[in-house]
Amino acid sequence: MAVAAKAGRSALAPGDMGIGRHGSLMLPTSHPMGLREREGGPRRRGSRQCLPSFENSHPGALGPKAVCALVVVLARQRNRGPVMKDNPTSAHAEPANRATLTLERHGIAYVAASRRYGRPRNQFTVRFAPVIYLAGIFVGSSGAVLGIGFWGSVTAIVIGNFLGSVGTGLCAAMGPRLGMPQLPMGRAAFGYFGNFLPALLSLLVFVGYYTVGTVLGAQSLADLFKTPYEPTVVVVAALNIVIGIYGYRVLHILGDWITKLSFVLLSVVSIVLIAHGGGPGVEPSASGSDYWLAWLVMFTVVFGYTASWAPYASDYSRYLPEDSKPSSVVKAATAGLFASTTWMMVLGAGLITLAPDGDVLRALEIALPDWLRYLVLLTLGISAIPHNAVNLYSGAMATLTCDLRLPQWVTVVIAGVFGLFLALVFGGAEFQANFRLFLHVVSYYITPWLAILLVDYFIVHRSGRGYPAIRNFYERDGVFGRYGTPGLTALVVGTAVAVPFMGTEFYTGPIAEALHGADFSYFVSAIVAAVIFGVWRPRVASPAGIDVRRVAGDRA
Repeated sequence: MAVAAKAGRSALAPGDMGIGRHGSLMLPTSHPMGLREREGGPRRRGSRQCLPSFENSHPGALGPKAVCALVVVLARQRNRGPVMKDNPTSAHAEPANRATLTLERHGIAYVAASRRYGRPRNQFTVRFAPVIYLAGIFVGSSGAVLGIGFWGSVTAIVIGNFLGSVGTGLCAAMGPRLGMPQLPMGRAAFGYFGNFLPALLSLLVFVGYYTVGTVLGAQSLADLFKTPYEPTVVVVAALNIVIGIYGYRVLHILGDWITKLSFVLLSVVSIVLIAHGGGPGVEPSASGSDYWLAWLVMFTVVFGYTASWAPYASDYSRYLPEDSKPSSVVKAATAGLFASTTWMMVLGAGLITLAPDGDVLRALEIALPDWLRYLVLLTLGISAIPHNAVNLYSGAMATLTCDLRLPQWVTVVIAGVFGLFLALVFGGAEFQANFRLFLHVVSYYITPWLAILLVDYFIVHRSGRGYPAIRNFYERDGVFGRYGTPGLTALVVGTAVAVPFMGTEFYTGPIAEALHGADFSYFVSAIVAAVIFGVWRPRVASPAGIDVRRVAGDRA
């Protein structure tokens, strides 16, 4: 038994891989992305490639260790065999023997082709569901405070959401080709250790949005069931953690159900609201240049909210088959995020016209009958759970990207408990305004980071076709290096140049002050970062002896 257990730790089933020391990707010798060892060549101690070769050996020539390893491999292959339900020849079919409620242990490792499943159209629901909660409604209601009225809010919402959703859709297209979460992809631009900076900033965003979602979801359910806030938020947080632990598959399934339910319910709410008509807040109170400056403020708030979903994008598309059409992934992901953010924000903009000086939730009492209002509160409360689980799941990806060697479920629990603590301490009347300010400031890094990532993927590496072997993303001393000077310089300089254009309650730069608070920092930082990185245009050299074949599935 001891020998079998030892062999089990070092054996690697056909098509499998794992993470070695320092985050290096251990590939089977037969994998198209791995390096085939020469016969009798040097072998690293403890490496999974040290498994004795038995594929072409006569059974009588196998030693005890090789026999044990072979038994382990066959057992694993039997348990995880590539049997597909419905259509055994389809690469898009879902594996029949994978139960939904199994702990996800894949972490940030490369997803082998044999483990891919799903279709690009599934990206619609996984982007749609997490946004169906109160945050979007509150963002949409901001137009009334700014004085731009209903139609001014709608135009800012549509344009801002479209631009923000396209960026997320483009990032989602990277998942099927590279087969990894979003943040580790940044190692190509920022280097292995340099990528810790955007990963840590993203972690702050994930935990922040998780806390906001937990507070708002708990408030919805507490108002509905007339329960105290504290026990309600604990229950909501516990559900978030459980779903985040089970990961990708549960998020997709729950997202699908929430999408179907909310689609029907929000359709009814929209019809009732249209029939009811707008209130005194329909017409704008601002005029002239003040109106357009207020419109720009609304636009930047909307864009910043929607663009902040980009660091999550490939986390939920990396399991798609490698041959998934990139344009189909972009369209589905963009459409799902745009539809949900726009719908929730327009509902908020419409509701607040009924009570322009009050709470948007109070407007629900004016516009909706009691039975429908109860259903809306219930749906918004439940829909906060997949939103929060998405943040916990991506937060786990961020910590793993920073080489925090903990099991994925442990990082989910730690982030979930910490977010629950914040929700208990800071939840209340002032929580939303204060924490929204924090998220607004933290999100300033996202647009320069996004610009660098898009230039690196689509231009420098030709839509992912020019990347070297995937294992270089997982090696500290791979061809990307430890620190990517061009990417880090572009990120820092892009953010610094944008400071005078920032306009928040906390800080207003001189240019933003001259524009009466209009915040153009997102676009300034993105343009500057893209130009710096694009001009530098780092080309990854291919050292002698390094296998730089294209990522698996590339036919170019």
